[in-house]
Amino acid sequence: MNADYVDRPNSRSLKIIFKEHLDNTIECSKALSELFINLEEPDQYISKVKHLEEKGDRLTAEAYCGLELLTYSEFIYITEQLAKRLDDIADGINNTARLIDICHPRQIENAAHEILSTLVSMIGKLQMEIAQYPDIELASIRACCKTLKGSEENADLIYHEWRKKQRRVLVLSLIEENNWTEILGVLEQTTDAAYHAGLLLERIARYRQK
Repeated sequence: MNADYVDRPNSRSLKIIFKEHLDNTIECSKALSELFINLEEPDQYISKVKHLEEKGDRLTAEAYCGLELLTYSEFIYITEQLAKRLDDIADGINNTARLIDICHPRQIENAAHEILSTLVSMIGKLQMEIAQYPDIELASIRACCKTLKGSEENADLIYHEWRKKQRRVLVLSLIEENNWTEILGVLEQTTDAAYHAGLLLERIARYRQK
């Protein structure tokens, strides 16, 4: 049986599920961006991010459910890991919003905009590759992973430079610095999840060439 389909009524292909997952994650990131510019009245945007993250959870569960009905193979294991990484991206966006809810910062840090913009770009790259799933071209996904790695390293650099500036210039109060260190740290780690999703797509492409 083709691992992209499950034999049950109303089942959907993994290609459709993964595409919807990434489309939903883009909407989730837009809601986080809206939160960044509406810190004075954040509740509706925090709720919107949470709603979209929960939709992502349902899509992940749908993917897992379909895979459970198939005979085990290395391909299925890799695909399970891909579903988890896609879920991790939405979780990271939601966790960023939850930390803002907890910490209630007075104003946004430019680094937050920069890392989120980097993450959105990475999700866009994944969208382009997932559109070809499961017949992803190896050369294409390898080039994508190279770009994703560069983006992930850029997000890490933004975070590092922000922390260095805080310690050397003392821009924020200690409490605000600690809050943003945690918020930006979660957001930066989310770019790691996006990069690892790309690596898993590359593994799928290599596996299908066997």
